[in-house]
Amino acid sequence: MPHGVAQLMEALVAERRPDRPVPPMGGTVAIGAIVHLPATAIEEDRDLSSMSGILAGTTYRLLPA
Repeated sequence: MPHGVAQLMEALVAERRPDRPVPPMGGTVAIGAIVHLPATAIEEDRDLSSMSGILAGTTYRLLPA
């Protein structure tokens, strides 16, 4: 399933911004960040309620949108 979600993310970005090619594995990198950030926060005993903004910002920076 993660591979399908990554492909969907890449396709949506490519459709929205045809002038900016999606980097190879861009969707996979974004999914990895989305999984890694909360896992790191849990390991560091941080509050997850603040993670939504960080996750959204990271995803926008990883994929050219």
